[in-house]
Amino acid sequence: MQPFNIKINNLNIHGLKTGSGDNVVIALHGWLDNSNSFKPMLSNIDPDQTWYCIDFAGHGLSSWRSDDAHYYFVDYVDDIYQLINAIGVKKVHLVGHSMGAMVAGLFASCFDDYVKSVTFIEGIGCVTTPSEGVCEQLKSAVLNRARLKNKNSRVYKSKESIYKARSQTTDLSEELVALLMDRNIKTVSDGFELTTDPKLKNHSGFRFDEAQCIGAIKDLIAPCQLILGHEGYSFVKQNLAKYISHYNNLNVIHVDGGHHCHMQSSKLCFEHIDAFMVQSGAC
Repeated sequence: MQPFNIKINNLNIHGLKTGSGDNVVIALHGWLDNSNSFKPMLSNIDPDQTWYCIDFAGHGLSSWRSDDAHYYFVDYVDDIYQLINAIGVKKVHLVGHSMGAMVAGLFASCFDDYVKSVTFIEGIGCVTTPSEGVCEQLKSAVLNRARLKNKNSRVYKSKESIYKARSQTTDLSEELVALLMDRNIKTVSDGFELTTDPKLKNHSGFRFDEAQCIGAIKDLIAPCQLILGHEGYSFVKQNLAKYISHYNNLNVIHVDGGHHCHMQSSKLCFEHIDAFMVQSGAC
């Protein structure tokens, strides 16, 4: 896989690219992850494909949003729109994990003429807030921003201490944790820091409510499939049960593994994604 850097919206969006085929796939990682999460899956892609695995803004090696900006979910949709136009292709396949899956779904609903197919991995629908909770959501976000405004980045004595911290929140093996986190780490004079923008941990100031989420799903025309890990997050399965009836065309597949099943069952996940792109008539 080769590194790439594309400038959009005054941001340097970095990532990993593999292949040189006509069928372009944009791979979107999860919250606090990076493009390395797709590496285990892409050791042997089809010759007719080109994969762009991006680091979202504020993640991995990509630029942070400006000091006066925050991370709104809908802004990632704009980033993907700008990215596809910068690459210069008419239609793409989207593969998204977790938060990236939700971004992929919303983008495909808004820009169906850009999308051939969508594969969700351990993520579907949106994280919503009831309409009656809008003010409390915004209040919480503003107060949290004030608390974190002048907080310094944590310095770790070793990479291993970062791996250990991440291991507490995932069922990934030590090898996969290291692969994932190495792209989120930079060396500083007195140790190591995370490259992820601390503002990513701020509370969201705005979320769709359930009716808006359903409205977006109903506008999704492209063929879709969802890959779930047998030991994946329960909220993903809850969202599936809540929203499955609103999808026009959704295929659901289960594989071994947890929330990062595309890293744990990488070969099988790629086979499902590849076959779906062909079976849907999109390739």
